Amino acid sequence: MQQVYDRIPKLQHNQLSQQELHDYLFHRPPIAPSTQSFFEEINYTKSSEFQEIWQALGGADTDTNDNPQPPHLTRDQFVQALHERASSVDWQQTWPIIVSMLLVGTSVGVTTPAMPFVVQQLQLTAGQYGTVVSAFGLAKMMGNIPAAVLVERHGRKPYMTYSLGVIAVAVGGMGWAANFEQLYLCRLFTGLGVAALSTAGTLMITDNSTPLNRASTLAPIMSAFAAGTALGPALGGYMVDAAGLQATFATVACSYVGVATLNRFLLKETSPKFEETSLLSESTTNTTTSATTSSPSISTEVQNALGQWWPLFQDPKLRTVLFMNMAYWISLSGSQMTLLPLVLTEQMNLSAFQVGQVYMGMSMIQIVGNPIFASGADRFGKVPAMVAGCTLISTAMIALPSQLTHVTTLAPCLALWAAGSSMLSTAPVSYTSDIVKPSHRAQAIAMLRTGGDVGFLIGASMTGILADLTGNLIAMQSSAAMLLSATGYFALRQYQLTHSSPINAKE
Repeated sequence: MQQVYDRIPKLQHNQLSQQELHDYLFHRPPIAPSTQSFFEEINYTKSSEFQEIWQALGGADTDTNDNPQPPHLTRDQFVQALHERASSVDWQQTWPIIVSMLLVGTSVGVTTPAMPFVVQQLQLTAGQYGTVVSAFGLAKMMGNIPAAVLVERHGRKPYMTYSLGVIAVAVGGMGWAANFEQLYLCRLFTGLGVAALSTAGTLMITDNSTPLNRASTLAPIMSAFAAGTALGPALGGYMVDAAGLQATFATVACSYVGVATLNRFLLKETSPKFEETSLLSESTTNTTTSATTSSPSISTEVQNALGQWWPLFQDPKLRTVLFMNMAYWISLSGSQMTLLPLVLTEQMNLSAFQVGQVYMGMSMIQIVGNPIFASGADRFGKVPAMVAGCTLISTAMIALPSQLTHVTTLAPCLALWAAGSSMLSTAPVSYTSDIVKPSHRAQAIAMLRTGGDVGFLIGASMTGILADLTGNLIAMQSSAAMLLSATGYFALRQYQLTHSSPINAKE
């Protein structure tokens, strides 16, 4: 922050005027002192947008300033105000996303207890169910790169709205799926919609955050999603028992349409290149418009995006977190999303409402844990949070087969599992955003999500096949052993990178 202050051209070393800040922000050429206008005559510095920036940095309100000379900021004032601003969560920009994720989480939660009974209705094996689950990961993996390009090109808000329409149609169709192929197709379209939604949502969050508050900004949003998934399963279990599968999925589809409508009116565009046009002069706006008109095609941008991946992959820190995230999603899709519902309904003979209560309890732990663990990740580091989270999940999966005698004995094991998942909810994305340049952030996050989707695809399909051969519980413990081994490698590799050179010591 001190370096930022020092980079701004100033007439006086320890005094930054309002005009000098404006010239730096909007790349205006320096104005010679002999031709410099009085402050009252500089209309562009009196715009409401620039005044908000100036006052946020601790500058005086020019409307109440009797001094005809421009107000100044000292170096200490600038650094202190910028640090406070960068460390606090921007609730005004964040709360619409929180509301949206709460409603999306509720819709997702409603379908959770319904899926095992879709499997029973269609008479699918564990391997077939794993393939259906993996279809979601396959579609997301294929959609991540185009989604990252489109979101950067057209902004975040459109894909926070229209992608929900795609998801609504796909989820509604799952209630009427008559065979394995139709269910698989619906899951594919769900994955494509979620690829666009998750990319837009993640970039919208990172736009509104800094390395000092990124995990703390993500935490309430993830807590809202977890709150929705806590409410949803109990509601979904009751609806399945009372109204049936088709009515449940139709209700969820309508809820997605409702969330899309709310996003259309509540959310504001956060992409910097879309925001800056309201601050620049007309001449700059015209230049931007002409540049946009001659922008390259989407296929060219996809190729350019892929071209960024290999240089990014050369970063050892990013490479190890991609590996860790993939291992986590192999375990998550194979154990929690594929095997755990089958274990609860087949081994423990729970009803839809009881399955909903189990998932509701896990989500409640995530609601409480997300802000606590996110604050700890911001303070103590994202890498320790990821190592601790994966260790807790592995421990819970290893212990689960011996806890199936009753729900009360199962509860502590699942609580440990949920706590580990809470640690992993924000740390990988926050860490990835911190270690790459802002210009590469969209593609780095796309790489992270694509690695997760590869893990999702491998984990769900292979764990389902393994369950058909060895049983659900052995397959789950095999997944736990894989995750624990990957966690050990990740911790060792990060330790080596951190202590290998001073440059790598910074997170």
